[in-house]
Amino acid sequence: MWLEKITPYYLFQRGLASAHAIFDARCIAKTRRKLQNIKKNNNNDKAFINTAQKQLLVDVSIICQNDAQTGIQRVVRALVSQLLGNQAPDGYIVRTVAASRKSPYRIIDWPGQQATVTAARKISIRPGDIFLGLDLCTRIVPAQQKQLAQWQRSGASLNFMVYDLLPLQHPQWFTEKTVAYFQRWLRSLAVLADQIICISPQVARDFNDYTIDRYRFPDHWIPIQTIPMGHDIASSQPSFGLPQDFEQTLEKIRQPNTILMVGTLEPRKGHEQVLSAFDHLWQSDKDYRLVIVGRPGWKTEALQERLKTHAELDQRLFWLDDASDEALDLIYHACAGVLIASWAEGFGLPLIEALGYGRPVLARDLPVFHEQQNPNITFFKTEKPIHLAHVVQDWITKISEQNRMPPSVDSTSQKAWTDSSKALWEALRKHTDKTSVPMPNTHELQVAS
Repeated sequence: MWLEKITPYYLFQRGLASAHAIFDARCIAKTRRKLQNIKKNNNNDKAFINTAQKQLLVDVSIICQNDAQTGIQRVVRALVSQLLGNQAPDGYIVRTVAASRKSPYRIIDWPGQQATVTAARKISIRPGDIFLGLDLCTRIVPAQQKQLAQWQRSGASLNFMVYDLLPLQHPQWFTEKTVAYFQRWLRSLAVLADQIICISPQVARDFNDYTIDRYRFPDHWIPIQTIPMGHDIASSQPSFGLPQDFEQTLEKIRQPNTILMVGTLEPRKGHEQVLSAFDHLWQSDKDYRLVIVGRPGWKTEALQERLKTHAELDQRLFWLDDASDEALDLIYHACAGVLIASWAEGFGLPLIEALGYGRPVLARDLPVFHEQQNPNITFFKTEKPIHLAHVVQDWITKISEQNRMPPSVDSTSQKAWTDSSKALWEALRKHTDKTSVPMPNTHELQVAS
């Protein structure tokens, strides 16, 4: 019974947590006001130099050391490529920057060769410069908060990309360290961010709600913008190279009724349920093929062993744990459809990539997927593998009868990375001249009971 939890110790812990939340919220609000006021005064004092070429400093601290080929890192590669190319904003020079927990931000030459932060060039900040926290640097941003605050006091605008809030919403899917670092990172954003840029309206709502619930901020106190994601892998600095004997594998994948899953093996992606569903189909002697493209992740050791020792491996089950973008491109072309069984997502790049390739999609019924409003997406809600097996069978029958969706029907309606970079720069440009955020009254920072 829940009444059994109402002990003196429980009440003490709740009271302590509420007191800490009040103190934390007030400290953050006070710090934000101080930084913004100093920035405003500095901008007024130094307005005479604002005509000089300004900098757009793009944080690539993680990917410049190790490109794990995740969805987030595809976004980083694609947007950096566009900003450094023909999408470079007028009046700004785009520079990639990186830091570590021990070394401050420096200018680096990326992409090209692996960057060494300690050997990179120092950064001079002037009013009107823009910092874009594009990479997910949950350990680095808190460690370099002092440097970023100094940039803000010097007149730079601090903008951060938020891809999702899943480590806080579903901590059971992540390691304790990941959750702790993520929460610390969000606290730094609450202190520093002039603007938050999200990859979907769902993430924007989640972030706004989090700042209200955790830090007692007024609604949309931190400005939030949403930009679309691109589907075109070719514009995302794709990786190349094909595994040994890949052509033989591709011939099997080209057979009818081949379904593709794309994503790192982690608990929230739904691989366990899908594999069990296909086990039911194979036991019924269904000639369906399941292709999983994704690197080994965390908390999936049992799943990885199950895949490696599966009786159908390399027959009707394929796991490509280190596939390049070149290989993924060929697999997208070869498969009959794409299955997305994630239990939660911030966006879901494979969904729009699949539609861009003209492939039908079977996706779990999540609000973030409904944002696409595309008739070529079929949704499912079931949580039991046996029920999912029936859903998959009906869906495969349906798409087989339709003889695949013509690529021209849907691929042209998907946003490209050029569209994403334009929307990103527009969001940054609109906010560049804003030097302060409104400060709420003290009573607006009350803690909800």
